[in-house]
Amino acid sequence: MFPNETQLRTDFLILGAGLAGCLMAWRLFEAGQSVRLIGDTSRGGSSEVAAGIINPVTGRWMTKTWDFDHLMPEARALYNQIEAHLGIQVFNEVPARRFCLNEADAKRANRRIRNPRYADVLGSFIPAGEAPIQIHDPFGSFEIAQAAYVDLPKLLTQLRTFFKERNAFEDQTFEYQDIYQANGCWHYQQQAYERILFCEGAQMKANPWFKDLPLKPIKGETLLLASESNALTPGIYHHEKWLLPYGDGTYRIGATYDEKDLSEAPTASAKDDLSAASEVFARSAGPFTPIKQLAGLRPSTPDTRPLVGAHPDHPELLLFNGLGSKGASVAPKLSKDLVRHLLENKPLNPEVALSRFTTV
Repeated sequence: MFPNETQLRTDFLILGAGLAGCLMAWRLFEAGQSVRLIGDTSRGGSSEVAAGIINPVTGRWMTKTWDFDHLMPEARALYNQIEAHLGIQVFNEVPARRFCLNEADAKRANRRIRNPRYADVLGSFIPAGEAPIQIHDPFGSFEIAQAAYVDLPKLLTQLRTFFKERNAFEDQTFEYQDIYQANGCWHYQQQAYERILFCEGAQMKANPWFKDLPLKPIKGETLLLASESNALTPGIYHHEKWLLPYGDGTYRIGATYDEKDLSEAPTASAKDDLSAASEVFARSAGPFTPIKQLAGLRPSTPDTRPLVGAHPDHPELLLFNGLGSKGASVAPKLSKDLVRHLLENKPLNPEVALSRFTTV
């Protein structure tokens, strides 16, 4: 149940209104805390352009996503709760199929399928050319269970509206230099807060309190496509790149990974790369026409684990960042864990706690 909204106090200032900030605002508000959420939606950000894919088996080595057995139930529960409360539909559990790129891929896939740890996320292997869809398939494919995608733009728009209607969201740029401590509180724009939570994604590199943490921005680009064919049903199809059909004749393909170009502008090289990758799906869904190219900076870390916790010298300053390319699956559970840590003194998972790094 949500608290009586007329009795709220100003407990948390949340800076950054992407997925991390919006879900933390929701969790804290649900827990009876007052929040003020600030973020500049005109700047975009990784949450604005991400496809919101939840995939339990990823990478060249086909490894199970870190902590997936705990992450997926929390993601399903939170997104379903938000859907019910706001009267929207954003969480889509869909089938997924990955196509092997060579014989080594096929051997690796069969080993994973025989591994009991993967029994809940991997289905059967289908030999080359026998997949139920017409996609280039010289080495076979396999099913992936418990895959999903979250309509992040719709989710974020609805959550920001929810808080704006309660005078708790402001669409503006925040300035670090205007934050100061006085009289036992932290202050910003003539208001006092017990605690400040930073959820600013790649912008964290300019944060004076957390800038020394090893955030690793990685640029990612996707391409929105249209096709007159609607032969591919909604799902996730992976053949070097993933393809996400929306069921209305539009598709999303992605994503690129670029650690050198950290601009937020789309690039011609990425468009060419993604367009070329789409050709493998053209037998079923093409020809494609590009509609829109999207680019953003994923806030990743060297160990691919998020950054969660309090500043060692200023425990009222908190960080929830580093969700990387798996924000849709990671943010629900970690936001719950952080709220329990703050309000119930429950310990954080040491794999995501800031204390694993010596410099803050």
